[in-house]
Amino acid sequence: MAKFTREEKFKIIQEIRRLDAEGKHDEAYELRKKLPMPPHLAMALKDTIGVEELKKADLDLTEANEKYGENWLAR
Repeated sequence: MAKFTREEKFKIIQEIRRLDAEGKHDEAYELRKKLPMPPHLAMALKDTIGVEELKKADLDLTEANEKYGENWLAR
């Protein structure tokens, strides 16, 4: 997945907020998936919805992989 600078992340977040405000929630959700999910949230989702559903969600888990190791979903 792509690496974004802080400024790029901020611009994406602004665009997500704009889309949500316009009621374009599906577009906002798709854009949200481009941003890396914070590791603690990825772990919470793993515990809440399970590994298979987390994989199906097509989220950017690169930061969680870096923090917990590539096999964190298998544990």
